[in-house]
Amino acid sequence: MRVLHAPVNVGNQPWVLSRYERMQGIESELVVNYSTWLNYPADRILSKHGARSAVDLLRRLAYGLSAPFRYDVLHYYFGRSLLTWDDLSGGGARFTDLRLAARLGRKVFMTLQGCDARLSDESARRNVVTPCKLGECELAASCRASTDASRRYLIEQILPLVDRVFVLNPELANYVPGAVFQPYASVDVEGIEPVPVRTDRPPLVVHAPTNGSIKGTKYITAAIERLKHRLPFQYVEITGVPHEQAMRMYRDADLVIDQVLAGWYGGLAVETMAMGKPVACYIRDEDLGCLPAGMRGDMPVLRLSLDALEADLERIIGDPARLQEHGQHGREYVMRWHNPRRIAAAMVAAYADPESKFSLQ
Repeated sequence: MRVLHAPVNVGNQPWVLSRYERMQGIESELVVNYSTWLNYPADRILSKHGARSAVDLLRRLAYGLSAPFRYDVLHYYFGRSLLTWDDLSGGGARFTDLRLAARLGRKVFMTLQGCDARLSDESARRNVVTPCKLGECELAASCRASTDASRRYLIEQILPLVDRVFVLNPELANYVPGAVFQPYASVDVEGIEPVPVRTDRPPLVVHAPTNGSIKGTKYITAAIERLKHRLPFQYVEITGVPHEQAMRMYRDADLVIDQVLAGWYGGLAVETMAMGKPVACYIRDEDLGCLPAGMRGDMPVLRLSLDALEADLERIIGDPARLQEHGQHGREYVMRWHNPRRIAAAMVAAYADPESKFSLQ
């Protein structure tokens, strides 16, 4: 079985999953149209971001059109296909390769990760707390004006052609009929050595937003500034740092604050829980029905709420003796629920039979 993951590496999910699929005995590779400043790996990068030379465009076009003939399974990410050129202002023959793969009888999968399928207007309507409210995310207005229409086109016209759709964020299951929740497989948790929380110093609190308006960074920073006058701790924001360097910096953390708007934790939380670091985050309970019951019961995330953020952080930071215990629980949780070995095994079974139960039990 030949499996292609494409056309973008968001959060390192397709890379780690493809490596563990190889351990299952199948040919699996990741090919991306372009790389980003995060420098996530890929087996092949077709061009630079935004490259418009004839050679670059021909390379992308040729690979996109030939892929359905070369692979048994095409696993696409972030609502795109190889011929959906988001970096070229709508260039490319959108989804032509995906449609061709479906016509040829290839198995086609899509993994959705967040803003690729989150309907901004619907998220604002149904949720009290969400980055999609006007005045929160800097892109909310443009989402209402145009991007939501593209998302609806994806959901209504493209995803019905796909054999199976997975969502990494449980909120997306509200917008995508038939979608199956998949835990992040973006971190090689088995390869990360735990670094216990230190108890011989004031806690080091870390926040690492890739997009502060989505993560609610302004609220976190304001609460932290007020708490500095009452509690002994250090606070560091990590931004604009390549992934490998950021991972080294996380090892010093005693508490990681993920986000307070989106309702679910991200890949950062999985990385740092694998290190044995406690993670604090806003979790939207109304979205958790699509999770395995055992995962809901095991979840170790320290809960934050936007309307009581300062009090929540004071409670967590003010009890440093328990941070190590929470960190140990987080390590156990990701080894069970975010282990790419288990997720890859379930995925390979889905490739063989798209109707199979995607089970990590």
